[in-house]
Amino acid sequence: MSNEQHEFSYHLIEEREFRERFLPAVQGNEPIVREILDACDASGPSWTALHKLFDETRVTWQRAVETDDGEQAQRSLFAAFARVVAHLRPAFVVRGFSLASLDAVAPDLTRRVQSPGALLRDASGEVLPGVSANLPGRVPARCLSGRSGGGFIPTDEVRPFVDALRTAMPRIVDALGPAAEPGLTVLLSALVEAKLHGCALLEASEALVGDTHLPRNHKLSFDRPGDLPPAVRREVAKLYGRDEPPPAPEPEPAPPAAPAEVVAYTPRGTYEVGQRLQHKAFGTGEVVQVLDSRRLKVRFSDDEKTLVQGLPGAGSAGNGGDARQGD
Repeated sequence: MSNEQHEFSYHLIEEREFRERFLPAVQGNEPIVREILDACDASGPSWTALHKLFDETRVTWQRAVETDDGEQAQRSLFAAFARVVAHLRPAFVVRGFSLASLDAVAPDLTRRVQSPGALLRDASGEVLPGVSANLPGRVPARCLSGRSGGGFIPTDEVRPFVDALRTAMPRIVDALGPAAEPGLTVLLSALVEAKLHGCALLEASEALVGDTHLPRNHKLSFDRPGDLPPAVRREVAKLYGRDEPPPAPEPEPAPPAAPAEVVAYTPRGTYEVGQRLQHKAFGTGEVVQVLDSRRLKVRFSDDEKTLVQGLPGAGSAGNGGDARQGD
């Protein structure tokens, strides 16, 4: 895939976290889903969005198992895992640089990168329950175009990979030039943190794009000097002949927010804080609080109402759409 326009992220993970928690949750273990959402500190719209992610991933994952489709597993299961992990701990993010960027210039290094399909086997190499026998070997070892998981470096391979990367860095810098500095700095920062914490590393592509509920400090980037370890920034900068990395570019001013669109309220819909709703009985109101996946508070011109949401098979909006007629 072409890296230029894609956002890549590197995630510190624990193999047991995937095998014993995330995969069973995707396979339908609802108590574990709720425990993961609690660990993500999810509430209101973020709870709804992450629970929806589990529901959607369950469908696409089952399709991947039934068809032995490794690419489908990479796009659904491993991309979703990266997104959930980013709610638990910060991810290291860069645009236009992935592990595939190193394949041509340091093949001896990238041969160490595994497919995340290895996570579908237990420590003894046996395929996990609910996983088809051939599927682990069919998951690609690199990111696909669009949203997907990517390369995987197991915990016991992180330290050797860091050492090999540092050895290869001078020739990588010569081959890829100044454009690779942000990517090399982000990748090395993620690897150093994984080594320090005894974690594995998982790559992903576009997994965090559009996730408006991700904590702001959970996307660590080269453009914000305080995000990455200063020692790593200096180490890579010296390979480019400088003692310090270049200053971060000034952020572009955010465009003015467009007025919120008014949407027709229905108990079948799901809504977020700030959305404007048109209710048949109460008129136009604004969502001020999402109580849980089934209830929300809406402020109308003369009162605040608690309405229901996300009801499968519910009828059209109307007076029956209220959970309560006021507080």
